[in-house]
Amino acid sequence: MKKLLYPVLLGLVLTACEAKRETASEVSVAESAAPAPASPTSEPAAELAAPAAAPTPVSQPDARAVIYHGELNMAVDDFEQASAGIHRLLQQHRVLLSTAHETRADGQHRQEMTLKIPPAEFVPFVAALSQLGHVENKDLASADVTADVLEAATTASTKQAAATAAQTQLARATTPADISRLEEQTRQLRQEQETAQARLRQLGAESTWATLTLRYFQVLPTPTPASPMPDFLPRFLTSFYWGWSLVLGLLVVLANVWPLLVLGAAGWWGWRRWKQQAPTPLD
Repeated sequence: MKKLLYPVLLGLVLTACEAKRETASEVSVAESAAPAPASPTSEPAAELAAPAAAPTPVSQPDARAVIYHGELNMAVDDFEQASAGIHRLLQQHRVLLSTAHETRADGQHRQEMTLKIPPAEFVPFVAALSQLGHVENKDLASADVTADVLEAATTASTKQAAATAAQTQLARATTPADISRLEEQTRQLRQEQETAQARLRQLGAESTWATLTLRYFQVLPTPTPASPMPDFLPRFLTSFYWGWSLVLGLLVVLANVWPLLVLGAAGWWGWRRWKQQAPTPLD
């Protein structure tokens, strides 16, 4: 009986060991197929490893912003001919006439003009003008305001962003002190933004058109008498006018006393008539 029991127990033990090995093998296969759990420090590590975003560079202008201005004074031999040449140059160089003032006084025919010129045409236009007359003085100047334009644009953008942020905080404020502070801050930022924008517009307008003040003139000929006037002639004319004035004055006096003259003439005529009709006394 014991000889039969031992083989049976040995078979059961071998069967249990085989089942345990199969279960362990399945578990290992399942673990190898399953994805590995994420490490708690993987996300921070990835964030630290990722490169930081580069700041947005300030956009550079396509061209330099330069302000040109100047004055040109010149004398011309023929005013009308010079004016025609100047108007022809205005059309050739796309120049705008801002103001013009023409005078004829003190022996000169003068013209003063304020011109708006494209910056690229400023130098050749002034050179062409100088060929129309005799230059008396010429003052030209330029200023590079590219940095000022960038500064004004950056300031306007920064103040706008700050004002928007202050406006957002103002919408969330609850206490009167915070509301008053944020309102004042927003007002000041808006004012600074408008100032920067006005400066930017001014620089843009000045750099878009160059300004030139042009003055040109022609000396007018002085008329001279054909022959010199004798020295006695002015005195003679003066005496003639004085005598004529005396006669006119006498006529004025007679016009005031004409009734007396008429009465006196009538009385004298009546006396003569009476004397002629009166009888002559006998001796």
